[in-house]
Amino acid sequence: MYMDDKLKTASENYRLGCTCSQAVFCAYAKELGLEEEKAYRLMEGFGEGCGGMQEVCGALSASTAIISFYCSAGNPDDGNSKELTFQKIHQAEEMFKKEYGGLTCREILHGQCPKQFQCGMKVKDAILIIEFVLGDVKAERKENHEI
Repeated sequence: MYMDDKLKTASENYRLGCTCSQAVFCAYAKELGLEEEKAYRLMEGFGEGCGGMQEVCGALSASTAIISFYCSAGNPDDGNSKELTFQKIHQAEEMFKKEYGGLTCREILHGQCPKQFQCGMKVKDAILIIEFVLGDVKAERKENHEI
């Protein structure tokens, strides 16, 4: 799926009532080899900063999961895997923090409770950040026929 398609899918999912985490993650479900329903169920609790607690933004949590999928070697024997994964996640976090002034819903929303449809731009930006951060990783995996 191309980035424009992911942006449309994520925006539409969010508009239909998905949490920010579901909207982002479900845009990648097929690419990750998951049924959309399972992706939806998996990410529901991360919405509104992990179960409505206003902690780490759900869109950022979904980004972390997607970045982990692409960067991880899938086994604990690969010592470089975790280093690459953490590096890419830190890069995404810094980009998100620069754009929104924090990583938690509480910081981003300045202490206000999340309101329906308030975070549509964060959903779109999460997709853009994921694609930017993973550009070289995804290209290499495609070249090696891993995705």
